Amino acid sequence: MIVDCNKFDDDRGSLTCLDVKKWNQVNVSVNKKKATFRGMHYQERPRQEKQIIVTQGKIIDFIYDLKTETLEAYHLSEGESVFVNKHSAHGFLTLEDNTIVTYLVKGKYNPSREKSIVWKDIPHLKTIILSNCKESELVISEKDNEGK
Repeated sequence: MIVDCNKFDDDRGSLTCLDVKKWNQVNVSVNKKKATFRGMHYQERPRQEKQIIVTQGKIIDFIYDLKTETLEAYHLSEGESVFVNKHSAHGFLTLEDNTIVTYLVKGKYNPSREKSIVWKDIPHLKTIILSNCKESELVISEKDNEGK
């Protein structure tokens, strides 16, 4: 679900106001290269909710519902945001160099409960990713490429 942020623009630039009361962690992902893929991550007990905000650049954001096994993809630009419910795995593909993504997270992080789904194992995800970059250009961690 795409979420509107309180964004104010003028000739100097912009200011975005976020309500952070319900969030207990803020993560910032700095991605040097276009075609960087991060995902598909989720956490078991406690499950986490996330609000994803593109701070700089452009991404395709992926939300995979673990219950229904359905994939949603959102093209997001700077200042746009999407909500990830606690029953979903999440990932994104950068469409520009130097893309920055901010995560507001609800639910305490527990590395022993973190899970990852191999991107090639999710129907349609591979097709979307490879229609936006060549597999040889894909910047991906070993963990994300192989799952966990």
